[in-house]
This record gives sequence, C-alpha cells and structure tokens, in this order.
Amino acid sequence: MESHEGLDGGTDTETQTGPTPQPQRPRGAGAPEAVIAVSAFEGPAPAALTDLEELEELIRSAGAEVVDRMVQRRRDGGPLLGEGKVRELAALVKSSGAAVVVTQQSLSPSQQRRLEEGLPCRVVDRTSLILDIFAQRARSREGQLQVELAQLLYRLPRLRGEGVLMSRQAGRAGAQGAAGGAGAGGLGTRGPGEQKLEYDRRRIRERESRLKREIESLRRRRSGQREHRHDRAWPLVTLAGYTNAGKSTLFNALTRAGAVAQGRMFSTLDPQVRQVRCPAGGRALLTDTVGFIRDLPKDLRVAFRATLEEIGQADAVLHVVDASHPDAARQAAAVLAELETLGVAPDAVLTVLNKIDRLEDHGATARLSVDLPAPPLLASARSGDGLDRLGDALEEVLRRRFWQHLPFRNPAPRLRARLSASGASMKESRPDRNGLVTVDAWVAPALVSRLKAEGDDR
Repeated sequence: MESHEGLDGGTDTETQTGPTPQPQRPRGAGAPEAVIAVSAFEGPAPAALTDLEELEELIRSAGAEVVDRMVQRRRDGGPLLGEGKVRELAALVKSSGAAVVVTQQSLSPSQQRRLEEGLPCRVVDRTSLILDIFAQRARSREGQLQVELAQLLYRLPRLRGEGVLMSRQAGRAGAQGAAGGAGAGGLGTRGPGEQKLEYDRRRIRERESRLKREIESLRRRRSGQREHRHDRAWPLVTLAGYTNAGKSTLFNALTRAGAVAQGRMFSTLDPQVRQVRCPAGGRALLTDTVGFIRDLPKDLRVAFRATLEEIGQADAVLHVVDASHPDAARQAAAVLAELETLGVAPDAVLTVLNKIDRLEDHGATARLSVDLPAPPLLASARSGDGLDRLGDALEEVLRRRFWQHLPFRNPAPRLRARLSASGASMKESRPDRNGLVTVDAWVAPALVSRLKAEGDDR
C-alpha cells in the first residue's frame, strides 16, 4: 500500500501532478470494498498519522480493505482539499480501483458534494463510517433503534444540502421553459425537487419522533431494572474504555460469560450484565458497554444516551486501557473526559492497564501511569495475570459504599429473610453488654434506612 503524504508543512492549494494512472486492480465477487483513507489535518503531524491509522482500523472493522492513503496538511481557513489534491486523489482512485474515499475529518454536506463531484467514487466521512459499523453490530432491539436514530440525525442536514441543489436545478429548468413568463423564477424554485425534499424531510422527522419515544420507553425500563438491582443489594460495576481495549475479554475473564471478544473495534454494542463474586464473598453485577472513541459523533451520543447512563449510574467503573497501544495515553485521556461528562466520581474509577502480556517495554506502564489520576492496576485479561489484585481492589472500592454495620436491639427474623432474599452477604455479632446485635451486611445505601426501620422485632 502506497502512502501519499504531505507532512512537510506545505499546503494543498498548490497544483500537484498525480500518479500515472494504472489499470484497475481486478476484484472478484465478494471481495472487500476497496477504500482510500484521507486526512487533511491542521495539528501536529504525529497525532494526525495516529488518527489516520485509527481510521484505517475502523475501515477494516467495517469489512472493507484499505488500498491506499493520502495525508495532507490543511491551511487554516482553507478547503479540506484544494483542486490539485482533488485531481491527484481522483487519479489515485482510478489507479487503485477504489470504490470509496473515507475522510478522517467530518464533512459538511457542501464539502461532501464538492468531493463527490471531483471524484469517480463515493465519499464517506468518519462519522458515517462509525454509524455503518454500529449498524452492523447492533443485535438488540434497543441497539438497532439507537443506531437508526443516529443515522437519521446524521442524514437530515445532508438531505437539506441535496435539496438546495435539486431546487436550483428545478429553478433553471423552469426559467428556461417559461422565459419571460410571470413568476417563472418563483415557480422554478418551488418545483418537484423541493416538493420531494420536503416530503423526505417530513418522513425522517416523523420517524425520528417515533424512535425517540420508543427509545425513551426502553430507557425508563432500563432505569427500573437498575433500581431493582439496587433493591437486591448488589453493586453495579461497569466496564468502560476505548474501543478494542479488551473490555469484553476482561468481562469474560471475570464472569465466564462467553461474550463476543473479537479483537476489533466496537465488537460490543449492546450492554451485557452478569453476576461477579468478589474475593471475600460479596456479589456485584458487572456490565460490559460500548467502547468510547475520540471525537464521538454527537448524533451517536444523543442516540445512545440510555446506554451511556449505565456508566453514569454505576457504583464503580473499571476503566480499561490497552497498555500495549502506542496511543494509550491519548485514548485514556479521551475516556476519562467522557467519564467526567457522565458525572462519574473520580474515586469510583479503577484504571486497569490491560494487555500487559503484549508489552516488550515494561517501562511503558510507568510512563503511562504519570498521566492518570490514580495508580493503575496491571493485568492481562487473556492470561489472567493480575486479576486477583483487580478483584481485591474492586472489593475495597465497593466495600467503602456497600459494607454496612447495622445495630439492632433484637434483629427480626424478617430482616435475615430480607437480606438473604436480596442476595446480601451477612455476618451477625453476638449481643454486646447493652444487648445490641451488629449485623454486617453487603447492602445498598438506599436500603439502609428501610432495614433499620424494619429490622427490630419490637
């Protein structure tokens, strides 16, 4: 795969001669779609190349093949790609046989239209690519609804952009067909193109409203399920991390659940919940959720609000970091920023540097730890190394919130029955000199006042 890069500080406004066109590469039936990855960056070149590599991984996760790439420094305020670069890219498309160009930068409707007019292939931006991956991965009804909503929110402004072009074409046709006629210009701008646009826009908005209502209904049901779990006195622990950090592998290692762990981006989309036991016997519910990514598309953030609430409402969060990834520090910073946005308390977060079995330079964990708010835990979900220490640390975090000391004058039998039914771990002391019995139990804070009111057999 060739690399056509402009990292020397030049701009893309200069006309550049593209490569000599070569015959298209034959692609058999069923072959992955050929894609060229493009980045027109403004920041530091090393970060731009890392972002482009992530884009290429996203493309492969979508089932396509990256056949070439183009990287170009963008001048402040300039177009995404100048005319010369567009011509060079068009020649590259023809020589490589690419069917799609995917851009790292999000495209406005006008930017996308301009590129498609200059290129002999489809143009897709990073946001659309991520939406496509989510559409492939969604299995549950909730996940499918959320993906469809995100796609509609993304498509609507692009429908407007297409409508402007349609109405202009209709206007020109009307003006030519009724030259000199009264109101010709006005009739032209209200032609069939505009009517079709309004019809499509109305249908999308109606569908959007229905999806939001159905998702809200599912969100309320999920909220009720969380409350029921709290009533059972089990803490809620959520795995969070950058996509492909190994969350699902860790989820399987801790719960023996057999969840999908395929080593690709966004392999987990629908939340999964399983019971997990802490070393001292306390029980918790562990949730595996969708992975984060830098610059998460806002339409996905809106659509997946119910899923993200699972993280915000957790009693503890295991922040999983791929310690072997060259961009681990930036990935960890992106996730921590998201957790802060979701209102997760810093003392409820345990950072796990995963995949330490892949590290050749073990000093990398020390360098990575410097930028973290608290000392991390080192582990390998695949080999099992460090999982015992992780279990001890998690129990310590949960114990501060859930291990309650409840004094009773005469514990009622129904108290024991209630704690047993809720799944709480329980220890009962002998009566002290004042006749008080202390019940130590793994209990949700919300249940404490209720248990104290009901626990004495008076």
